[in-house]
Amino acid sequence: MITISPGHWVPGTGASDLIDEVTEARKVVKRVVKILRANKITTNHVVDNSSKNQSQNLKYLVNEHNLTSRELDVSVHFNSSSRTDRGLGVEVLYFSIKDLAAKMSKAISEVSGLNNRGAKLRKDLAFLNSTNKPAILIEVCFVSSTAATAIYKRKFEKICYTIAQCLAEYVGKPLNEGVPKLDFSSKAMQTKYEMRTSSPATKKLILETAFSIEELQLDRKHWEEQYEKGNIKEGDWNAFAYEVAVHLAKNKYK
Repeated sequence: MITISPGHWVPGTGASDLIDEVTEARKVVKRVVKILRANKITTNHVVDNSSKNQSQNLKYLVNEHNLTSRELDVSVHFNSSSRTDRGLGVEVLYFSIKDLAAKMSKAISEVSGLNNRGAKLRKDLAFLNSTNKPAILIEVCFVSSTAATAIYKRKFEKICYTIAQCLAEYVGKPLNEGVPKLDFSSKAMQTKYEMRTSSPATKKLILETAFSIEELQLDRKHWEEQYEKGNIKEGDWNAFAYEVAVHLAKNKYK
């Protein structure tokens, strides 16, 4: 029903500043595809690892999209400007489906806090005017904005769920599950939690500490494989964190 691809070809060929466009677009697409497929929504995942220049890349992506059976084409990009602290936000480009583009941009903005730059008509982009199905191009945020990239990193999971949700609704197959939500009595604690849970370094530290707790008897090989594949669920991380906290508390106050 949906064919989705990250823009450009290999990392370093798109915009690069505080974060790399291609690297992050691939992360977003991979997560969105996983969410859609988990909800039994047919999703084609296109990635270009072979092109040598922009012309080859655009031709490759358009051809690969047009070879698939689908109702909607989606391309994921990140925007760029000169380095700034301003919170430059999200926008969605379209050729013919303004409603979906506007809905997507607004939804990502609302769930993340990124500024909503809205839907923008673009008839000059090869991806939008050469794919033979309705298409949108999502510019998640600006790689050159310190404020926007910080928000993106904190809200990565919610952004991906929201993208998947909007796409699923467009093809008439709403997601069975929404964005995981937690209640917080303190905004400061919520911010700290979201920063920690979006940090790969923190997650690696939690996992390594959990391995050291003998009573947990964790299968190290299994969990390391799941970590590398990105298959450890949020509930697993919370469980690991609780066990680590209890273990440290017991050792401190015994």
